[in-house]
Amino acid sequence: MAIETVKTELFCIHCSKETEHELTYISGKLAKLKCLECGLTLKFDKEVLLLLYSKDLVKRILTKPKRMADEAFADLSKFLKTIPLRIITKPKRMADEVREIINE
Repeated sequence: MAIETVKTELFCIHCSKETEHELTYISGKLAKLKCLECGLTLKFDKEVLLLLYSKDLVKRILTKPKRMADEAFADLSKFLKTIPLRIITKPKRMADEVREIINE
């Protein structure tokens, strides 16, 4: 899951003028808007975000074998060196992703 933060100028309904806003995207979908001048924040429903995340997660799981095979064919020695650590750390990274969605 990709979480991306972008800053841009938007019209703030609270400030009644164009101000800098921080937009947070989760898996390419807008999840939160925040006015950096007054702090007004608009968030999208966590249930919707979890649904989008779960669809993205299923896609990632289904494509993982092919992505790993491509990686192994591209550079087998690097793949063999990194795979043990990645297997150990992957559960924590996945849990951190879910926590980040829930806490948004």
